[in-house]
Amino acid sequence: MFEHLFINLCVFISFLYFAGIVMRNPRKSPIPSPLLMGIFFGILGLALMNFTIPLNHNSIMDLRHLAIVTAAVYIGWIPALLSAFIITTGRILMFGISTQAVVAAIGMLSIGAICGFLSRLRIGNLNKLQSMNTVSLIIIFLALVKNIGISETLKVFPYHFFTSLVVGFIAYFIAEQIKRSNEQYHLLEQSATKDFLTSLNNVRQFDVSYNEALKHAVERNEKLSLLLIDIDHFKNVNDTFGHHAGDEVLKELGKVLKHQSRSFDIVSRNGGEEFSILLLDCPHSHGMVIAERIRGAVEKHPFFISEEKMIRITISIGVSTFPDTLSQDGEEIFEQADKALYLAKRTGRNKVCDFQMVQAIH
Repeated sequence: MFEHLFINLCVFISFLYFAGIVMRNPRKSPIPSPLLMGIFFGILGLALMNFTIPLNHNSIMDLRHLAIVTAAVYIGWIPALLSAFIITTGRILMFGISTQAVVAAIGMLSIGAICGFLSRLRIGNLNKLQSMNTVSLIIIFLALVKNIGISETLKVFPYHFFTSLVVGFIAYFIAEQIKRSNEQYHLLEQSATKDFLTSLNNVRQFDVSYNEALKHAVERNEKLSLLLIDIDHFKNVNDTFGHHAGDEVLKELGKVLKHQSRSFDIVSRNGGEEFSILLLDCPHSHGMVIAERIRGAVEKHPFFISEEKMIRITISIGVSTFPDTLSQDGEEIFEQADKALYLAKRTGRNKVCDFQMVQAIH
């Protein structure tokens, strides 16, 4: 018995591990994750049913219901119902239709439905798992009574009960560890691409997005406008009101820039008080209009640095566009926008300048 139990544990843990890998990047799958996990845990249930644990000369047990329970606890009601349906269908295909098969099918579908309902409760995962496992064991007990009689059920059910509890707890601790590992992975992934203060793209992700957007613009013969944005006299905000107030201004400005941009534009914080916006498929004239709209919106926006204190800020913006502002010396639009931003700050701030203005001065 212990040898078979060990095999079941190995199968269960292996499936949990691979499920964790899939759920680490669910968006990369063409199948919605609830359906994919429902299929996945349904296959796990069939695998567990194949590795049955012998109890005596005419009784066996398996842990297929724990596949449904785990799917319900960690994914939701859809995979719980789907996995129950797959397990039920698989059993009938493997062993045919009989009175025992019908009873087992009703039991598994009932477990799937009840676990799906319990998955919506706002309680901890351990409490969910214990509740679902208990309900599942009650249904299994009733199914055993129907199939093998009360006297034989009382002999074998204690093995079902204790084995399910032990494996259920082990599955919980393994699943929780995988869940925490995935959460840490997502935090690391986010910290590598997102600015910690504003949640906008950081400078590293800006470089990636900039190169990709420029490549696509060349390949698709599209326009690409770039806005480089700098807060005017931001040092005065930090010196007068403190760095906490400066952080509040930066966070609020990030929200304003996102709100004033188009939904598909790429907003980044390039460092300090400098931000950028990649305007995809945007000609230069339209880019200038958007830049002026953003400048005006920031000038009018109240920036609260505390519940009672509000300040106003302004920004300077440099604009360039591929291929509209390309010059003969081969400067990329980032260098062009940077020079335009410098011109805006040098000639009074709170204004929008483009690379054509830079060329006109020279």
